[in-house]
Amino acid sequence: MWQFIRQFLGLTPSESAQRALSIAFWRSTAGVFIALRIADLLNAVTGLYIIPLNLPSNAIGAVLPLMQVGAVLAMPVSVFTLVFTRHLCAYAVASDSVRTRGLLRDALTATALTLCGALLLAALLMPWICHLLRIEHSAAGYLAVGYGLLAAFTPMAWSALQALKRFGAISAGALIGAPIRLIVMAFLLPIFGLSGYFIGQSLPPIIMLIVAGIALFPLLKQSRDAPFMAWRNDLKPMLRYAGWITLGVLAAGLQGAIITFVIRNHLTDDVSGAYYLISRFAEIATYSGTTLATVLFPFAIEARLRGLTSHQFHIGVTAFILLLGFSLAAMLYGLLPFVFAYIPGLSPYLGYEGAAAYLTLITTLNAASTLHFTHAAAHDRFTYLIFLLPLTLLLSGALLFFSAPSLVQILHLLFGHALLQFIGSLITARYDFKHAQKCLLS
Repeated sequence: MWQFIRQFLGLTPSESAQRALSIAFWRSTAGVFIALRIADLLNAVTGLYIIPLNLPSNAIGAVLPLMQVGAVLAMPVSVFTLVFTRHLCAYAVASDSVRTRGLLRDALTATALTLCGALLLAALLMPWICHLLRIEHSAAGYLAVGYGLLAAFTPMAWSALQALKRFGAISAGALIGAPIRLIVMAFLLPIFGLSGYFIGQSLPPIIMLIVAGIALFPLLKQSRDAPFMAWRNDLKPMLRYAGWITLGVLAAGLQGAIITFVIRNHLTDDVSGAYYLISRFAEIATYSGTTLATVLFPFAIEARLRGLTSHQFHIGVTAFILLLGFSLAAMLYGLLPFVFAYIPGLSPYLGYEGAAAYLTLITTLNAASTLHFTHAAAHDRFTYLIFLLPLTLLLSGALLFFSAPSLVQILHLLFGHALLQFIGSLITARYDFKHAQKCLLS
């Protein structure tokens, strides 16, 4: 049994390089996972107790659509971040310090300039956005979109740490940001309401940027020696990679925007507020997927460049995500009636425990599929787009043209989409694995 587990995790002693890579991967995964889960406990107290206690359901229901506005405006940076991470990791594995420093400096500069432009565009669009979402045109709207943009741009710094395997800095940023967010929200929410919420939400990304700046400062200081666009010879491969990534990012952005806007505009304020709350519980299932993808991506790139395999990592972390997510769904179904009944501020949401468990299953399947997309992108394989794009269009069309959908009907559509997407990811993962084997043997 132990020998099977060792083989499953890639810890067999037959190949010393493969074994060393496997040990480094699982050690990094364990360290980051533990640190981020501690931060998640503090975030859970904030999201599931302090926020419902101080915000009415009609205000809570506007949170997700407002944040999605910022995410949509920052979609170009999402594409750029993935391309940047992939090539920065490749330069680091090749010990190419000149191009590593040059790409890091140029990418962060371009990101800062793009953020300024996106903030200006958001300010111009705010009156129309507030009217569409049925909220008062106030400071809360500007803070919300600003937070959404900040949260979308922060992954650039996160990705730099990820590509260079500075996982300690990632853990430190999360562990510092979570308690500060909790304390600030506890003080500001009763006074400023929704504006206080978005001020508190903005602090963890800001802290992560500060931590990343400290961790990357030695490299950035040396970047003066690197010529402008030292990576220019790789521009064509970057653009080709960006083209494929753009399709996936557009699909995800379109789907997320339509889901949140349909729920806000086609359901009542109370039901959209309930969806926000149960989505906070369901989102717990994505935490492990995000953590594991953070570590998997650079290690998968390194394995490919060194002629090793990373498919054991892919299989192991996917199994872990599914086991954890399905267990969480069962636990929420059993415990939420008591949580909603006895925690102040949550009693209006009694009766939504089944929807919370259902949404957790959906989120778990999506997290497993996203992990496959991450692993495939690390290997420059984009066969998953064959099913991702049609499924996204089908779901978006069904949500937009469904006449007066209920929350249950929306969840049924989301589950069908998540299940088909997961099946498609299994099929393409098997195909990609066979292709990788042929490449290793040739």
